[in-house]
Amino acid sequence: MTFAELGISPEILEAIEVLGFETPSPIQEQAIPPALAGADVVGLSHTGSGKTLAFTIPALEKIEPHTAQVQVLCLAPTRELAVQISREVDKLAMFMEGVNAVPIYGGTSFAPQLAALHRGVPFVAGTPGRVLDLMDQGELRTDSITMLILDEADEMLDMGFAEEIDRIVAALPTHRQTLFFSATMSPSIRSLVSRISTDPVEIAIERPVLTVPTCEQIVYEVLFSSRIEVLSRLIEMGRMKRGLVFANTKRVVDDIVDGLLSRGYAVDRLHGDMPQTLRERVMESYRKGNLNVLVATDVAARGLDIDDVDVVVNFELPREPEDYVHRIGRTARAGRKGRAVTLIGRRDFSLLARIERFIGTRLQREKVMTAQAVYQVRREALVDDILELATEMKGTKLPDELRDLELPQEQLLAAMFELLERRSRRDLQPIPEDRSEHLSERRTAPSVAGSDSLKDSVPLFINAGKLLHIRPKDVAGLLYKEGGAPKGSIGDIRIFLKHTIVDVSAEIAPSLAKNLSSCSLCGYEVNVRIDRNRQDATPENTASSSRSTSMMRPAFPQAPSSRRRGKSPLAPRSSSRRRSSSKNTSTPFYSSFKKRKKQP
Repeated sequence: MTFAELGISPEILEAIEVLGFETPSPIQEQAIPPALAGADVVGLSHTGSGKTLAFTIPALEKIEPHTAQVQVLCLAPTRELAVQISREVDKLAMFMEGVNAVPIYGGTSFAPQLAALHRGVPFVAGTPGRVLDLMDQGELRTDSITMLILDEADEMLDMGFAEEIDRIVAALPTHRQTLFFSATMSPSIRSLVSRISTDPVEIAIERPVLTVPTCEQIVYEVLFSSRIEVLSRLIEMGRMKRGLVFANTKRVVDDIVDGLLSRGYAVDRLHGDMPQTLRERVMESYRKGNLNVLVATDVAARGLDIDDVDVVVNFELPREPEDYVHRIGRTARAGRKGRAVTLIGRRDFSLLARIERFIGTRLQREKVMTAQAVYQVRREALVDDILELATEMKGTKLPDELRDLELPQEQLLAAMFELLERRSRRDLQPIPEDRSEHLSERRTAPSVAGSDSLKDSVPLFINAGKLLHIRPKDVAGLLYKEGGAPKGSIGDIRIFLKHTIVDVSAEIAPSLAKNLSSCSLCGYEVNVRIDRNRQDATPENTASSSRSTSMMRPAFPQAPSSRRRGKSPLAPRSSSRRRSSSKNTSTPFYSSFKKRKKQP
């Protein structure tokens, strides 16, 4: 099938030809016709399947070019995705006069976005929080919107945007078309679909196998400043005999290479600033085995034919899930085993979740190897090398220099082993992850629901998460000390971006919810309540979709309202505004929360 056979207008077909798209992908082929016919559509499709065109083409077909008001609203979980969607719309509309898109997202000035809205724009792609802000201020009019699009809906629910989505939908015209795209269909997603769409056409695209089972995929949560040392330890333990390290920028590539060279490792770089002759020289050295590690950017490594890579390391998470698949595809080739090690920080959980949804696999979390563990592995490897060499040297006599020594054989062997170990060992640099309390406090991701330690458990919902730097020990302290939970009655503690789920004994769950219905955690007032909808949850559907975080506020008195008079309408919503009416609550901006010392 061709794009022309889908019933697309000549202006868009011309843009599609210029952009180089030849045939529609499965999601485009199945979603565009019913969308053009005016039906609501629910598309289950993974990232990279071409779903952006599947909803932008019908949206452009529906737009009236000479109407200056917003006609299509697309909600996306992140600013990057909102910007990407807007760019795709602008490309497809290159031959449509008066049609363009504007991205709307938080964390930046309102002025440019307001200016675009005032000029008149038919297509808006935005994050739920900022879209709701502009709607509340009267800057984003919704009376002319004829189509609502939700992209990456599962991720929006995971990030706690359920309430904002409901409030936005409630403000839209009743007679509208809804296009809904998600990678998964969890109960929370199914509930959202039933609330905002009418008799939708459901389309499910089968996910292709993106990673090979012979590739072991591991995640370490480490500080950025610790990552070069972690690379060094991988090399020291013999886990990177032939490694390929990926970073996102040339500057980081240079920093990695300089750090490893200073430690005495055979390593070189590959990035776009290098002349072609030097690039070829580096690759030849790597293929011959003269280098232990090659550090490269995605662009520089594109198209390289490299075999026998035993470990691929993501020094930084790639910006797109597709790039992760391309990176780790360098190892475990032709049926061989391989390993992919990914280093992440606290800000990478959302992107890591996107990658896991894209590949359909949950990556294995492990703690960083301590210096003591590295030393032990090196000693064991040295013993193995000695035994292997001794087996090959059967019948060999002691050198003349050692034959006349009057020393016990065990003492002599111990001295030789110690000397070999000293000469082959590099002194490791201490990192924060070496401290046991640091490792116990840091968790790489929410654990799987349902701990074996509690056979009969009930999930409690706490509207505070990683954005407020909540740690497992903070949650446990709240439940044990303030809630009065008996010892051993607390199970898994799963901390998400804006909320926390805790498994507790079913016997004490009601009393905990009652005692902690309004309490303070890390200086913020929070709510604790039983969340019965999550009792059968898994990591994919333990989203904050059905729970609001709107009741959270800093645990200190608010300034009198008179002090806030005359505030610019462009300023973020104040906490008093969030609490002024139960009919107008919204998820708070965590960045605006600041702890204050208690006044005497």
